Amino acid sequence: MKWIIKYLTSSIGKKQIMGCTGAFLALFVLGHMCGNFQLLNFDQASAQASYNAYTEFLTSFNPLHFPVKLIYLIELVLVAAFAIHIFLAVTLKLENKKARGDIAYEVNARKGNKTFATFTMIWSGLFVVAFLIQHLMMLKFGEHFLYVNAQGEIVRDMWLTTITMFANPAWAAFYVVSMFVVGMHLFHAISSAFQTLGIAHQKWTPFIDKFGILYSVVIALGFGITAVAAFYLGNQPATQELIEKSRALQPQYEQQQQKKAAEKAAFVIPSVGEVQVSFNID
Repeated sequence: MKWIIKYLTSSIGKKQIMGCTGAFLALFVLGHMCGNFQLLNFDQASAQASYNAYTEFLTSFNPLHFPVKLIYLIELVLVAAFAIHIFLAVTLKLENKKARGDIAYEVNARKGNKTFATFTMIWSGLFVVAFLIQHLMMLKFGEHFLYVNAQGEIVRDMWLTTITMFANPAWAAFYVVSMFVVGMHLFHAISSAFQTLGIAHQKWTPFIDKFGILYSVVIALGFGITAVAAFYLGNQPATQELIEKSRALQPQYEQQQQKKAAEKAAFVIPSVGEVQVSFNID
């Protein structure tokens, strides 16, 4: 037990854990970007159907039949990974600053081969966190649109919520700029993670650096392109027609919710005293 505590409180231990959580988050970002590629479908009705089916699958997928939805467990893991990554990044930054002491050392270090992304790592990371919180708040508490799914049930239309969010030119532009910051953060984070985990080698370092550049560019461009596409779609007449159709579903949706509430209230399990048991003895 002592060695675990010693490892967790050591500088190398903190860096390795931060590297592992960072790698996990980088893979999640890639998966999220691939899912967002469905926004590149310029056939609004088809995009609406496919994207909503995708979001419904994510929120209902539970193959192991956990007592809570699997999406909540995944969100918990992601929040934990973000929290640990941020805490360790800030802690290491403060520890390094305290150990360095001399401000002149930092100034002279900038004359070396270090990149701009290296020196702004902590600040770009904090910016990404603030951006993500704002982005999730806008999606979760954004305008609530309605859609009839393949089962004939009226559900929330996350495609319209996403598209209308990007229809705002100010937010779309800010999103694209934010993706540049995300790419810059990943550019240094990937090579740093390999080095911290002891995978970096003189032979492999150039390849790892090039991979980091490619990965960060793909992520930044991928998200940026989907934002531009969503901005375009959000301002098209066909999308406005879908918005009006969504609003027209509100009375039916309220009836559906009332029916579900009534069915839930009517479902009463009989008590033991109300159960009659009979035996036939031949």
